Amino acid sequence: MNSFGRSVWLLAGLLSIGLIAGVECANYRLERTVRPIFYNLTIGLRTDGNQPSDSFDGAVDITLRATQPNVNAIVLHKEDLDIAEVALHNEAGSLLYGIANSSLSYSPATQKLTVYLLQPLAPNVSFTLHFKYRGKVNSDMKGLFTASYVEHETGLTKWMVLTQLQRIYARLLFPCFDEPAFKAKFQLHIERPSGMNAISNTQVIATTALRNNRAMDHFQVTPVMSTYLLAFMVAESQARGNLSDLAVVSRPQDYNNSEFSYNVAQRARDAYDKLFQHPYKELGNEALLHAASPRFPHNGMENWGLIIYSQNILVHRPNYTDGWNDKEASIRIIVHETSHMWFGDSVTFAWWNNFWLNEAFARYYEYFMSHQLYPAYQLDEQFVVRQLQMIFTVDATNGTQPLSSREADIQSPSEIASKFSSIAYAKGSSIVRMWRNAMGAANFDLAIRNYLRQHHLGNTVPNDLFTHLKANWPQALNATLDQFFYDFTQQVGYPIIEVIRIDVSSFALRQRRYILDRNDGSDTHLTYTVPITYATNVNRDFEDLIPAAYFNKWDDVMLLPFSGPIEWIVLNLQQSNYYRVLYAPSLLKRIHDALAETNHSEIHVANRAAIIDDLFNLALIGLSNYAEVFEFMEYMSKETDYIPWYAAYVGMDRVAMRLTPEQLPNFRKYLSDITHGVYAKLGVRWSSNDTVLDVYNRNKMVSWLCKYHNFRCEDEVRESFDKSSEIPSSDYRETYYCAASRAGRYALVMEYYRNETDPNERELLWRAASCTTDFYRHYHDEILNESSSVSQKTVGLAQLYRQNPDLVKDIFIAVTMDIQQLADALQSWSRTATALSDMADYFTTRDQQQLFAEFIQESSTLFGSSDVILRQALIRIERNINWADQNLDQLVRYLAMRNGAAGLKLMSALLLVVTLLLNFWLT
Repeated sequence: MNSFGRSVWLLAGLLSIGLIAGVECANYRLERTVRPIFYNLTIGLRTDGNQPSDSFDGAVDITLRATQPNVNAIVLHKEDLDIAEVALHNEAGSLLYGIANSSLSYSPATQKLTVYLLQPLAPNVSFTLHFKYRGKVNSDMKGLFTASYVEHETGLTKWMVLTQLQRIYARLLFPCFDEPAFKAKFQLHIERPSGMNAISNTQVIATTALRNNRAMDHFQVTPVMSTYLLAFMVAESQARGNLSDLAVVSRPQDYNNSEFSYNVAQRARDAYDKLFQHPYKELGNEALLHAASPRFPHNGMENWGLIIYSQNILVHRPNYTDGWNDKEASIRIIVHETSHMWFGDSVTFAWWNNFWLNEAFARYYEYFMSHQLYPAYQLDEQFVVRQLQMIFTVDATNGTQPLSSREADIQSPSEIASKFSSIAYAKGSSIVRMWRNAMGAANFDLAIRNYLRQHHLGNTVPNDLFTHLKANWPQALNATLDQFFYDFTQQVGYPIIEVIRIDVSSFALRQRRYILDRNDGSDTHLTYTVPITYATNVNRDFEDLIPAAYFNKWDDVMLLPFSGPIEWIVLNLQQSNYYRVLYAPSLLKRIHDALAETNHSEIHVANRAAIIDDLFNLALIGLSNYAEVFEFMEYMSKETDYIPWYAAYVGMDRVAMRLTPEQLPNFRKYLSDITHGVYAKLGVRWSSNDTVLDVYNRNKMVSWLCKYHNFRCEDEVRESFDKSSEIPSSDYRETYYCAASRAGRYALVMEYYRNETDPNERELLWRAASCTTDFYRHYHDEILNESSSVSQKTVGLAQLYRQNPDLVKDIFIAVTMDIQQLADALQSWSRTATALSDMADYFTTRDQQQLFAEFIQESSTLFGSSDVILRQALIRIERNINWADQNLDQLVRYLAMRNGAAGLKLMSALLLVVTLLLNFWLT
């Protein structure tokens, strides 16, 4: 053999055993040469319910077919499974031959198992591949894992076993083709202790008694579905409802606290049956169970027919976890997970790069179906501030990603994990909302029904969805829908639309991408196809969300002419479309004056929140000014609605964190003034006449006012606390007790804490007590106390400085006076460094910075390698102070002047804003 031949032979050998780095490791995907049809899976649990086991026994028979001739090997997934036996059977079930372990090849990097066959499979003929194996019961809530709880009546620790197979964890439970497109039917058999109950995706059809107090449950065959949707739970449990129809399954001790979630589950399923006109039971599964676990990695997981939740979603303990906020979470999550029976289970994305096809719709319906069922929560309006405005910040950085990634870019487990981001959920649902509003509710609903019915039991890509949206889109538009869809699913980011007055009856629009840092490597030149909606002082209809026109991405300017004079114009009705708006100064002045009028000139509550959020975020990138923002917000002295206040608190939070102790009194006066109207409406005491959003609004208002030492708030909380023994609702309790602790009632709150037995309530009271201004006492008597856990100490310390921004320096001095004490309490120098690093984020002055630097110089050797945490914190202090110097100087002067000279006029900032706008178009 010549040298070239030897080289080729050596290369081939290395390739075959995967020794050339990156060759086999890069190939995570399965071939399409074989397709599974049916899994017959038996799991034998090795637990008795009182003692967990670290392993289980498994056997699976996979019916499969070759899709082409000459298939000599079957490649599938497995992880942490010890294979004991492999065999191949023919279509009749007869054994063809056993397969020795020497005929198996496994790649830990790709988790792919190759089964080499003695002879090729005949195409389109069924064979059965048999495995017998042992697997692990995991501790990290992946695959099969355990959860425990203490039984109330006996005090005994009880164990349950359950699964979590999404994303790619079915391979931890059984050898399988663990990709979403390899759909198949499943039949599950579970061997369990006789004293426990087993539930799975489908109903139990038979139970076989075994020896040693064991039993085997046999379940119905599932519909065709992806591997990650298989699930089961084995526990001592009790069902509310009918296990053959709809039920909530929980621990027996929680049965009486599951009625609310059961009613939500019923209403959600019935509502989707009506909306999609393809009832759940016609999808291929009769039963829909909602099961609670005391330990679970997510709020909920949409396994087809067996949705598993964190316990707090389904169980509401009276006076502890039954407040408005608790129930809202239950409504949203149950509605979200139920929608997945259609979006995700019946119709599944083809690959993880389009994961948003599941989650965008689930998050959308989480808010808008919940609003339909429970309108008191006004979740349609809450969506704007909690989802849309939240994701705008994420989607404005170089670290963002498009909804749809290239399939080639999403292959490895870590790349798949990257798609489980807020972009898929919050941006995805915001884009779905934009489509729905732009095409109209009736058209949207019809498109979705057709999409779900056509692709039932199948896998889809975005174009499958777009086909149905386009088929039902209104005809009158000046944009290409394919481009519109592309711009917001395959591009990152979103635009700012600038509105400029041309004359009394016409306006010009321009766009550019909104980016937090134009030097972070982001593509600054992206443009978008933008739906344009608006209302004016002449036409104040904020409900017509069908676009008047589309701003074509290729156009530099779009003109908006009107037939007569227009005083003010508001773009993006109800912030229904995915962009921000920058108004020219004269327009912003007119909008401010309109908002200050009775009923805010009928400007929609969502638009009021949008204007506030946009102003703060435009100031963040230098296209506005914080003095202008705060001056605009003077109108809020008449604002009482929760949604604009939510946006205002989010916006003010970044600014307030950077104000020095000397500047805080002027901010306190400003905050007191602009909250005058909402405080007069709500006060600090709860009322039986409160709406849900009144409860939420009071919570935030009292939290802010008392944190910044509004005297009226502190006095009235203290008076209420002293005169009334009535316990506030669980929604308000932490805020109320926090304010009371800060207002001089620390000792009483600590007494409540010591007398409380419920673990969750004790945590709440601990956080509330840690709001005290008597930080030295709380730190030395409680945080350093041996009886409190490390977690408690960390939380308590953080509350001290987060809730008392004017005392950060004093708290730092007290803590670092004897840093060894804190290190002993936290049982780690690394934890101590992390705690100090977090505290440093609240430093606002040069003398605080100098204190921190001197501490590092004197004590860094104590921290060992963790001193890098402190040095990074020092860099952040410098950056934060520099940011404040560059961005807050005019605001600081404005707050000082308004408090000393009865306020400034809005027009005082116009010259600056004009300069900024010129810079906007010249850069």
